Amino acid sequence: MRLKIRLAVRLVIALACLDASAADHALLVGVSRYPALPRALWLEGPANDVRLMREALLARGFDPRLVSSLSDAPTRADILGAMAGVLDQVRPGDRVVFHYAGHGSQQPQPSHPRYPEPDGLDEVLLPSDAGRWQGAGQIEAIPNAIIDDEIGDWIDALVDKGATVWAFFDTCHAAGMARGASKPLSRAVAPADLGLPREAQPRATRSLGSPRLDGRVLVFAGRSHERVAEEWLPRGAGFAATQRHGVFSWHVAALLRERGLGDAGSLMEALQRRYASEGRTKPVPLFAGGAITGKH
Repeated sequence: MRLKIRLAVRLVIALACLDASAADHALLVGVSRYPALPRALWLEGPANDVRLMREALLARGFDPRLVSSLSDAPTRADILGAMAGVLDQVRPGDRVVFHYAGHGSQQPQPSHPRYPEPDGLDEVLLPSDAGRWQGAGQIEAIPNAIIDDEIGDWIDALVDKGATVWAFFDTCHAAGMARGASKPLSRAVAPADLGLPREAQPRATRSLGSPRLDGRVLVFAGRSHERVAEEWLPRGAGFAATQRHGVFSWHVAALLRERGLGDAGSLMEALQRRYASEGRTKPVPLFAGGAITGKH
C-alpha cells in the first residue's frame, strides 16, 4: 500500500511539473514588401501589426525569447525556417500563437492533391519573394507561395506533439480588389495580378490544408468574398493616427492585451462587439476549431 501511495505521489508531482513547465510560443509574420509585384500592391501595416501583437503577448506574460517576429520582407525560407524552429521547441502542454499579416491569394490545385478543394483552388500566403505564375509546362504554381497544405501540416505536427495552437490570419483571398492611396489597402492579390490563367472564385470554407480541427483555433479576418483591409488607426483620430494597421490585427491585439486568449467563443464575441462599436458590419471575422481554452 505504501508503495502505491509513493507512486501516486510521484505521478502527481510529475504532472504538476509538466504543467508548470508548459511554455507559450509565438510566431508573428508581417509581409509588406513584394519586389516582384507592382508597388501599388505593397502594404504598409503588417510590420505595425506584428509590433502590436508582440506587445500584447508580452503584456500577457509570454517570454520574449519564445516570441519570434518576422517583419517587412520575410521570404518563404524565412517563414518556413521559423515554423520549423517553433516545431522543434514545443513540448506537450505548450501553446503556440501564429499570426500572419500580409497578402493572400489562390492558385489551381495540382492534378492529384492530397486534400481536394471543392473549387479546385489552393489558398496561399504570399511571402516577400513570391513571384508571378509562369504557366503550364513551366512553374505550375505561384513561385515561393506558402500553400494551405503546408500551414495545415505544420499545425497538425504541433498538435501531434501535444501543443495547442491559436492561428490568426489577417489576409484575404478574394480577387479584383480596388486599391488607392486614399482608400483602405486590401490584403489580397488577384490571381490575374500574379499571372494566373483564370480568376479565382470566392470560397465557401477555409480548410487551411487539413481536415483536422483538433487542438487548434483558426481565426480569419473575414469571409472569403470580403475585403480585408488596413487603415489609419485608431479610427477617428484624424492626424493623430500616424500608422496603418490591419483592422483585424488592431482589434485582436487590443483584446489580447485586455483579456488574453480565453476561449474562442468569448474572444469572437468580444471582437464582434468592438467592430459593432465602430459601426463595422463587414468584413465578418470567422473561426474554426475552438475546443481549447487559454490560460491567460
